[in-house]
Amino acid sequence: MQVILDTALPFFALVFCGYGAGRLGLLSEASAAGLNTFVFYFALPAFIFSLLATTPVDDALNASFAAAYLIAGLGTAAVAAFLGVWFFGAGRGAAVLRGASASLGNTGYMGLPLIAAAFGSEAAIAMALGLTLEVVVMMPLAIVILEADKGPESRLSELISTVASALVKNPLIISIAAGAAVSFSGLELFPPVGNFAELLGDAAGPCALFTLGATLAGREISGGLAEVSYLTFFKLAAHPAAMWATMSLFGVNPLWTKVAILGASLPVAANVFILARQYDEYVDRTSGAILVSTIVSVITVSALLILLA
Repeated sequence: MQVILDTALPFFALVFCGYGAGRLGLLSEASAAGLNTFVFYFALPAFIFSLLATTPVDDALNASFAAAYLIAGLGTAAVAAFLGVWFFGAGRGAAVLRGASASLGNTGYMGLPLIAAAFGSEAAIAMALGLTLEVVVMMPLAIVILEADKGPESRLSELISTVASALVKNPLIISIAAGAAVSFSGLELFPPVGNFAELLGDAAGPCALFTLGATLAGREISGGLAEVSYLTFFKLAAHPAAMWATMSLFGVNPLWTKVAILGASLPVAANVFILARQYDEYVDRTSGAILVSTIVSVITVSALLILLA
């Protein structure tokens, strides 16, 4: 119970502070967008860079963890997609978004601050690797399949080039690459640079959680509660169970296994809604799943923290 009071309660309190600010009109949509820009382009990259730059490169590279993480995520996505078609019907685009909802969690905005608070900076390295796998492999794969469902192969080849270009410009990917490069070089950060990155990175957790809450204020459930519940079950229960199974199978060390399981238990990522809106597919269901899974995760993540502690 102490771990809930020390870690989970302050964590979710920040989310609901942001939610309250959004619902009460204290934070406009434009203000929330500006805060999100600060987190995505400045605070979170600084946190990741500082974390990786001060970590020996051998500690950040774990092939067994990466394989287990991807197998659990892609496996959960595939099962959720195929069973979803059986239970709820609809086409390939909706199936892909069901799979994305079941396997992509709020790793950046929720995962990194929660893992760092619960298990320390060493554990946050594992979460940074998980975030990299989601951004570089799982999200682009979903985009490619969605695009293939919309247009001809010539358009698909153009999309692959566009996705690759977007990844190179992604501030999270840039910070991961830069931090890994500093670590690999064996050089120590120039103190003013290190202090600046640490100071900016310290704002990532609180601002990310507050921004997440403000974003949730605009979400609503527009019918389809059975399907939203289905997605919530897969994200909060099936995905962590699959992650536990693959981490055990690959013999990943206990700390990184805990990180992977807790990361898999996070609610549906906001990026899934962005994908749905971009392709005008499954928008209401993904919006509802983000809201419901975030609310339910207050209980499930707290319970999991007790078990893992």
